[in-house]
Amino acid sequence: MSRTTAPLRRTAAFLVLAGTAAAIAAAPALSQAQTAGTPAAIKATELEPTPDPSLSFNAMADAMGVFGKYGLKLDPGPKLGGGGPARVQAVVTGNSEVATSDIISVMGGIYSGANIKILMVMTPYGDEEVWGQDKYKTLKDAEGQSWGVASLGGAQRFNAQMTVEGMGFKSDAFQWIAITGTDAARLEALDTGRTQLTNLSHLGAALAEAKGFTKQVHILVEHSSKYTPPVPRLVVVAQTDWLKSHQDEATRYVEMMLDAHRQWESNANSWIDATKKIYPEAGLNDQELKAAWLLFRDGGYFSVNGGINYAATQKIMDLFFKLRSESPNQYLSKPADLYEDRDLKATIDLRAVLKGLLKGGVRVPQDISVTGFDNTRLAEYSNPSITTVDVHRDMLGQMAADALHVIVDHRAQFRAARFAEHQQPDFHLRPYFLRFSRRVLRLMPSASAARLIL
Repeated sequence: MSRTTAPLRRTAAFLVLAGTAAAIAAAPALSQAQTAGTPAAIKATELEPTPDPSLSFNAMADAMGVFGKYGLKLDPGPKLGGGGPARVQAVVTGNSEVATSDIISVMGGIYSGANIKILMVMTPYGDEEVWGQDKYKTLKDAEGQSWGVASLGGAQRFNAQMTVEGMGFKSDAFQWIAITGTDAARLEALDTGRTQLTNLSHLGAALAEAKGFTKQVHILVEHSSKYTPPVPRLVVVAQTDWLKSHQDEATRYVEMMLDAHRQWESNANSWIDATKKIYPEAGLNDQELKAAWLLFRDGGYFSVNGGINYAATQKIMDLFFKLRSESPNQYLSKPADLYEDRDLKATIDLRAVLKGLLKGGVRVPQDISVTGFDNTRLAEYSNPSITTVDVHRDMLGQMAADALHVIVDHRAQFRAARFAEHQQPDFHLRPYFLRFSRRVLRLMPSASAARLIL
C-alpha cells in the first residue's frame, strides 16, 4: 500500500486521527485490481429491483460519478423480489457483497446467527407520508381503520406504529394490513378501498399526484419523522468475513456513500439530475422533482453522518422483540451487535477535522499537517490530502506473542511454587517481567496493552 514518504512540511501542529491497529490483526491483502490501479468492483444489491431514486442509493451515486471518484466500480447485484429478507439472504449466501435492506430484516438475520453487520444507515429518520380516504380529515377520524404497510414484520410497519404512538394513539389503534410491493401497490389498495390508510414515500406521493391517482385520497401526515425519534430504517449490510478481507473497499464504499448523501442533502440539482438518469420514465419535471427533494431533505431522509444511532436502534430493537414475542439471545442483545462502524467513524473523524480547519481559514498542508494513523486508505481520497502512518502489525503480533509467553511462564511458576511450598510465592520474577512488558507495551496500541496487562 503506497504512501507519500516526502518529509512533512513545517507545521504549526500535528493532528492524529482516531483509529488504532489491533496488535495481532493481520494487515488486509490488496486485491489485484487495486495494485494495478484499476477501480475495485463492489457488487451491490438495491432494495427494489426497479429503479427508485428514494431507494436505489447505489445507482444514484453511480449516476453522479461518485463511485469512480473513490476508485470503485459498481457491479449491480441480482434484481430480487422479496424485500429486505431477500437482500439479507443474498449477502449471507455470497450473491452480493453489500446490499440495502431494512434494519428489521437485518435484525432477524443476526438474531438467527447470520454472520453479517451493518456498515451504515441510509435513512436515519425513515420519513414518509400518511395518506387516507377523503372522508377522513384527520388521523383521529380514521382511528380503528385498516392501514396498509409493506409487511407486518417489516420496517415500514415499525415506522408507522412509532408514528401513531408519537401522535398519542395506542399501538393497536389501527388494523395493520400487509400490502406487498412498491408505493403503487399500496396506493392502489387505498384508492380501491381495500385499506383506508397507507404510508407513501415522498416520491411515490409526488408521482401519484402528478398522474392524477389521488382524486379520492389525500395526505393526512406530511412528515412521519415529526412524531418519531430517529428511525434507522434502511441500512447497508455485508458479511463480516467480507469486511475483514476487503477492509479497503468497505472503507472507500462508506466514504463514497457519505459523499453522495451530503451532496443530495445540500444540492437539489445533484439529486434531481441523478433521478432523471436512473428513472427517466418518472415523467416529473424539475419543479416537481425539487418539491419531492425538499420533502426528503426537510424530513431528514439523507444520511449525512452515517445515521448510526444506538439509542434509536435500542427503541427499534425493543419493538422487534415485543412484536416477535422473543427475547435477546447470544447473537442479538444490544445495538452494538448490529454494527461495524469502524470505517464510518474513521471517515467522519477525517471529514470533521479537515472541514473544521478549512472553515477556520487554516490551509492544509501549508499551515498545518493532518496526520492519520493505521495507514488509512482515506488519505488517498481526502481533499486536501493527508499523511498517514503505517503500522507494522507483524512485528506487533510477534511482540504480543512474546509478552503472552512470559505471562504464561510466570503464572506456571507461581502455581508450582504455591503448591510445592504451601505458602505465598517469591515475586522475584516480577521486576524482570515488568521491564520486559513495559518495553513491549510502549510499542503497542493502548487497548491491546490494557488487555495484556490483565
